[in-house]
Amino acid sequence: MSDVAGFEVRGVLADEAATERLGAVVGARLRPGQAVALLGDLGAGKTCFARGIGRGMGIDDPDAVCSPTYLLVIEHPGPLPMIHIDAYLPDKTRAFLADGGIDYLAERRGVAVVEWADRLADLLPVETLWVTLAPAPCGSGREVVLVDRTAGAFPFLRDVRESLFE
Repeated sequence: MSDVAGFEVRGVLADEAATERLGAVVGARLRPGQAVALLGDLGAGKTCFARGIGRGMGIDDPDAVCSPTYLLVIEHPGPLPMIHIDAYLPDKTRAFLADGGIDYLAERRGVAVVEWADRLADLLPVETLWVTLAPAPCGSGREVVLVDRTAGAFPFLRDVRESLFE
């Protein structure tokens, strides 16, 4: 495995269960201080993927993962805490971050999972895995694209591609 910046994995997930399973595969491989940026329209599966991440990370109650839109940030305890952030209301989220909440994005003992992350892209850590979800063009399931923009911070993506999409 070589460390190549910009490594990308694309695939189609059959349903919500497959989306959560892929999230769990990713979550099981994340390290403290990393972040996951979730992109996609309403109903694309961002929160479902986040729930899977929490399950894979071993958080205490993965079934409690829900969209934090009006709460902005929810911390899910576990051996590796998940800091679930929502930027759907970007002005409100940016104000919260400016008032000291930025520490959540720099959390070194857990993993930040950010929905609507494109609205906070300039604030995310370098080690951020970018995940885009969208309805599949064939009309069934959803398309997923996972991108490592770093020099190999997420080497497990190659294994994900081989095991799930080939």
